[in-house]
Amino acid sequence: MKTHASTILKLSVCFMLTMVLSCKQEYLQGPKTTKTVKVYLPQAEKPNGLVAALNDSKLAVDTIAHTANFAIPVYRGGESGFDPLTVDVSVDNSNIAALVTSGALPANTIPMDPTDFTLATKDSVVFDNNIMKGNIVPKIKIANLNKYSGKVLALGVKISNSSKQEINADMNRVIIYFDADALIDAVTPKTNMVDKTKWSIVKYGDGVTFKVNDDGSILATGGNWGQQGVIQTFEVRANKQYKIDMHVAGSGATDCWFEVYVGKAAPVAGKDYSDGGTRIALNTWNGCGKTPFDALLSSLSCAGTGNVVSFPTAGTVYLVIRSGGSSLGTTGIKLTAIDFRRVN
Repeated sequence: MKTHASTILKLSVCFMLTMVLSCKQEYLQGPKTTKTVKVYLPQAEKPNGLVAALNDSKLAVDTIAHTANFAIPVYRGGESGFDPLTVDVSVDNSNIAALVTSGALPANTIPMDPTDFTLATKDSVVFDNNIMKGNIVPKIKIANLNKYSGKVLALGVKISNSSKQEINADMNRVIIYFDADALIDAVTPKTNMVDKTKWSIVKYGDGVTFKVNDDGSILATGGNWGQQGVIQTFEVRANKQYKIDMHVAGSGATDCWFEVYVGKAAPVAGKDYSDGGTRIALNTWNGCGKTPFDALLSSLSCAGTGNVVSFPTAGTVYLVIRSGGSSLGTTGIKLTAIDFRRVN
């Protein structure tokens, strides 16, 4: 069959028109955007409006304000009229108890206390990158989270009173929720917690002297069967592992102990410390510390239960480093790179 050039031209024109029309962007980009001009929370389409914040929301840490900031987007549908608008933002925790009862939220879920976060009462929705979009940002106070160890925290957020277009009443509420311990893990860097300016001297008897130097190093000297030490406090979380280590150097000690403790009992001057037991140590009777040494204490230690510790409850712990005996050696025992940090 012979095909005329005019027929081919017509087919080509039709094909091009079809492609153009099918690719035409009819509406603004974004979930649930339709011709109906309404303002809504796109995450409200999730079952029960529940948003697992650590998985389904952007998290930003404000290291100056010490807050963990989540993002709850606000969209406005429609294909025209791109003037900015505002919506009122409020807390709505009325559904949380029922969702816990039904099993939609974990049994250990509790609503967030108003003192533990801040939330702006208005949000602006503006035209940006082909979307009429706003961002509600609950700011969670990181310092307040330790008291919620073992809990899931939930916060209901509602929008109302749009300054222009109508609010979609079916998509105007969400509940963000998160495991408190998981959020602390996400926002707390695993860095050395030791502060070289926070050491305190604790004296158990005459003869041994601990000196804290400006560079953070510590020198223990003397002997004569005396004993002295240094302490520093830290806040730890329940059932998390922490690791203590330090570099020690000396010329060799005689009838001497050098011990590290991490316990919950406060040290008392003049009274031996034993809470939690020895963690890592030099002990000349056990065979380490008698000859010159210059290495990590964990690699030299010949006494104690190990340098990784954990506690069943959160709270204050005391890092205690003490030494005593007949002689700490002609150069004493020098401590550098003292490190205490969470490892899981």
